[in-house]
Amino acid sequence: MKLRKFKAKERSRGDITARADDAFKSANYAEYMVDLKVQGKYKTQRILLILLYVVVSLGIVGLMAALTLPWLVALVPVAVWILWFFTWPFVSRSYYYTVDASYFTIVKVYGGKKEADFVKVKISEAEMIAPKNEEYAAYAHAHADAVVYEAVSSFDAGDIYFMTFVNEEGKNAVVFFEATQQLLKALKYYNSKAVVMTNTLR
Repeated sequence: MKLRKFKAKERSRGDITARADDAFKSANYAEYMVDLKVQGKYKTQRILLILLYVVVSLGIVGLMAALTLPWLVALVPVAVWILWFFTWPFVSRSYYYTVDASYFTIVKVYGGKKEADFVKVKISEAEMIAPKNEEYAAYAHAHADAVVYEAVSSFDAGDIYFMTFVNEEGKNAVVFFEATQQLLKALKYYNSKAVVMTNTLR
């Protein structure tokens, strides 16, 4: 699946960015981007990476002292930068949602640049699209063996919705995401029976 490239830096969190083509002019198109909140396991991963950068720096300094090669100190910023370039994007993640041409697509974005496919659902085939609350919780967990996709900044965030569907492997699946009014309207256009509309904060 070839995805439309975008410049993540041009989008602030929660913005639905206007574009001068037909897709963005359509009421049936929506996009939204959320950054993964730094907490829990994700926070631990960041701390461990920072510790790794410190260890590498101290290792080079120690090698410099042991070999009496003062020029090695020049390798510290270079080595740390290379390590940071290849590792930090994996602890700097976002989720980018689009509703376009009858599909709901979510990609993971690493470091604001690298994209990786995550979820793609034909909206008309979704079984239910509803808020994650007590009223609809049973529907979100109706299938105990369902494949779960988490595409939210945090489960403490507001306006969390879920979509139940059958994935490409033929398995029951549920994806959690953060909804906006534009996103819900676009989803409802393609599957009015499945979408439960609510007033969202965005």
